[in-house]
Amino acid sequence: MDYVTITDHDTINGALEIAHLPGVFISVEVNTYFPENGCKIHVIALDISEDVFKEIMGLRKNVYELVRYLRKTGVVHFVAHPLFDLNGRLTIETIEKMLLLFDVFEVRNGIRAERFNKLIEDIISSLTKEKLDVLSDKHNITPYGVAAWKKAIVGGSDDHSGFFIARSYTASPDGRTSKDFISSIRERKTWAEGNDGDPLTLAHNIYGIGYRFYRERIHSGKNSSTPFVNFLLNRFFKTKPEKISLGEKIKFFIRKNMPETNNNYHGKTFEEILDREAKRLINDQKLLERFNAKDRNRSIFAIISYLANRMIYIYTNQLMKTSFGNGIFQTVQSLGTLGIIHFLTSPYYITHYYQHRSKRLMKQLRKSFMLPDGDGHRGKIVLFTDTINEINGVTVAIKKMIETAKTTGINLTVITCCNEETSLENGIKNFKSIGDISLPEYPELKLHFPPVLDVIDYIEREDFTAIHISTPGNLGLLALAIAKLMDIPVRATYHTDFPQFVINLTNDVFLEKVAWNYMIWFYNQMEEVLVPSKSTQDQIIEKGLSPEKIRPLPKWVDIEIFSPQKRDSCIWKKYNMDGEVKFLYVGRLSREKNLGLLADAFINVIKAGFRSYLIIVGDGPYRSNLENKLEGYPVLFTGFLVGEELSAIYASSDVFVFPSATDTFGNVVLEAQASGLPVIVSDEGGPKELMIHNETGYVVKANDRSALVNTLVSLIKDREKIKIMGERARQFVEANTKSPEDMCLTTLIL
Repeated sequence: MDYVTITDHDTINGALEIAHLPGVFISVEVNTYFPENGCKIHVIALDISEDVFKEIMGLRKNVYELVRYLRKTGVVHFVAHPLFDLNGRLTIETIEKMLLLFDVFEVRNGIRAERFNKLIEDIISSLTKEKLDVLSDKHNITPYGVAAWKKAIVGGSDDHSGFFIARSYTASPDGRTSKDFISSIRERKTWAEGNDGDPLTLAHNIYGIGYRFYRERIHSGKNSSTPFVNFLLNRFFKTKPEKISLGEKIKFFIRKNMPETNNNYHGKTFEEILDREAKRLINDQKLLERFNAKDRNRSIFAIISYLANRMIYIYTNQLMKTSFGNGIFQTVQSLGTLGIIHFLTSPYYITHYYQHRSKRLMKQLRKSFMLPDGDGHRGKIVLFTDTINEINGVTVAIKKMIETAKTTGINLTVITCCNEETSLENGIKNFKSIGDISLPEYPELKLHFPPVLDVIDYIEREDFTAIHISTPGNLGLLALAIAKLMDIPVRATYHTDFPQFVINLTNDVFLEKVAWNYMIWFYNQMEEVLVPSKSTQDQIIEKGLSPEKIRPLPKWVDIEIFSPQKRDSCIWKKYNMDGEVKFLYVGRLSREKNLGLLADAFINVIKAGFRSYLIIVGDGPYRSNLENKLEGYPVLFTGFLVGEELSAIYASSDVFVFPSATDTFGNVVLEAQASGLPVIVSDEGGPKELMIHNETGYVVKANDRSALVNTLVSLIKDREKIKIMGERARQFVEANTKSPEDMCLTTLIL
């Protein structure tokens, strides 16, 4: 470099250490305050003496006195990152005062996000004499300079670690000497160049500072206990290559290629496990190549994210396998270690938070200075769901939303997590799970652990404007955290009665209470909660959800896809089924759907001498149990059906039976009615609100086999009743449901 300065916070010690070198000039970054509200800002003073620095330190508590002194002495100065709210007291009025007090502004900061840099540049570009006169009268401050509305602009890296020097900078047509450069700022000839910042740049500044502090102050020697972690740290954070002896190189090579004799993590310390994961990463060349991005930030992020994901999974897996009563020490240890992992990755959380502060203030500023809305993709929505590949009503509804969003121009992306490779296809962004854990009481249901940092980074890069949460599982929790972290509006849909699900699986009242406490806490964090039925609404309000947050979910079904016109009596010929009454169930085959009750009731009907058929459409973990129980009876298992085949099965059946007492909605009930079928539902849950008792079907007492048997028999005996009720069911759906397009618009748009 031809000339150098250091602008440290409220000190010139760093600059003085190199002041004897040619081309060095002394500068400082001053913490100063607006006395009326205590708002802190950073002002950089260039090319100062030690005496001037002492005066600055004496005046820095009052920005007005500081600026008056800097002007009097002719010191070139500017506001650094003017839209960064340093202590939570930044207001529109404060920014207006800055525009009157200062004639030089930093508009390109190498750590702050583009949204901040671009806005301050737009504000400065929009200034006119008239605007500044209005502000001057408003705040009783005389602007500085002859043409005070014409500001000088600069850029700076704001680099505190040494890794991002000159990421952004000030360009000048004159630079033969440092004095030429300083003069060009004073004469408004400079402009800002380089890259804007982002959360990764700021986070890696923090990591870089921590790494150097650790190496220089705490651990200056070599650490042989974590050689592979040290290898990665040195690779990405060391500015000078470390000299390693031949013996050390040979030793490292042997340890790197030595196979692990025990893959079990039991009894290993945190450092040992972390180092083993680092070794695995280093030895996986294919994986390591993916992390060798040209952008240093992305490489560092990929490495840290990978190691954090692995460690979180390992210790969460240990936690899930530990009985709290039998291994309280191990439970506390695992929880403590998970806390440490999140602490070590906290720079990413902190920087994402700081890069998204002041969103409301930024909107107010654009309005106040009559600037166009900077949000070029308003209405960019992301929906989080833990279920997308399973066979259930939630999945069907989400996939219908995706299709409808495409046709209606809604910018919707669905995020999920499963074992498939990370990809984006057909509006669904899947993140490859870092691990899965099966629930002991329900091994078919797996909890997928998302790569937390990767998801946060994706939301940051895509700049979504609204978050919708479909399920309150792992992804739902992560979505809520991201919404709070990035100040993004968030709402959720209450699809599933999980507490009822828990009590049915475990018969444990304590676990049911825990589930309710979690659900109410989770949904109370939302700005809005969409509920599918009045009974569900009453239930969750009674349990503690704020009533003002609740909004009814519109009833919807595609009455063209599901229609009596799709009826085809010939469809039964291939199944060798005659003209007897055909009872239909469509949905997931799982215990909580009360399918055991349906099977028992149908067996009773057949044993009583009544001829009929039961058609079961769908798949799930309870299918084999049902097939065994109903073996030898006139029952057809079709498996999972979609499209025209499903529509034809609906319309060609006679009566739809949905015995579940835990469903909050039940789209299949509307699909059946739209197809011209009367429905039988239980008196518990939401489906009973989707029909009219004794008009479009029957509501029977939940878990009452006799009541269900009697209802089935009464319809077998009265085919005319089936026909009349089916016609009324179709009319009811036509009059009381929305189209998928209306549903999508109502559900998604905040």
